[in-house]
Amino acid sequence: MISIDKALLRQLLLIERPWEVREYRLDVRRRRCDVWVSQEPERGWFGRAKAAPAGDMAVWQHLAIGPVRFHLHVTLPLGFESKGFGWMGETGMPFTRALAARVFALFGEGVSLQSVCTLLDLSLQDVWRYRYALDTGRAGGGEPDAPARPAAAAPAPAVPSADPAPASALVPDVTDPVWLRLLDGDMSLDIKVLSLKLMLTRLRSQLDLIHDEEVRMLKLKELHRYFVKNERVLTHELDQLRLG
Repeated sequence: MISIDKALLRQLLLIERPWEVREYRLDVRRRRCDVWVSQEPERGWFGRAKAAPAGDMAVWQHLAIGPVRFHLHVTLPLGFESKGFGWMGETGMPFTRALAARVFALFGEGVSLQSVCTLLDLSLQDVWRYRYALDTGRAGGGEPDAPARPAAAAPAPAVPSADPAPASALVPDVTDPVWLRLLDGDMSLDIKVLSLKLMLTRLRSQLDLIHDEEVRMLKLKELHRYFVKNERVLTHELDQLRLG
């Protein structure tokens, strides 16, 4: 087994004290490293560690370092709030905030679930779970305090162009308020294309559950992207949009 200094591993994962790496298990063949993290114990007389009350164990996949995928097993003290830590995640979510921010950014570019899995070497099940949490309002967008990637990590993968067609003068810009009005139901359209009717129904039902502004913007971009890709068959609907 390859030996790694635990203090170095903690620094590579951007884990700050009082948190420390207790144990790790590196499987080179599977390109996976499981890391157990907990807070340093309080010290009493003569430097003896005080027994800490048992906490919950959370497991999140973190950003990869090179070809190795990292899974963090974090012992959380009772009542501990993990918000603000990029190497931790939300309760019940598969990814740390840092990795979730990377996945969210790819979704914002219109990258498919399967392509996200390929680019970031993630399981389809975990990516689907995160996407479902976004769609049902149980997860937020990328965390501003989550680091872009741990030190010495592999560079961000190139994002394939999800929208090869150039922006059209016929489709209002994504920043135009008309898209939010359409999603919120403040604006009604006479729609002739069935796929657009189905999409609007789905997005509006999702928006009823979503309160995070970044996730709402993700849905708005999805609708705008649909109009750009299908501009030729949406002339009737686009004429109404331009009239506001």
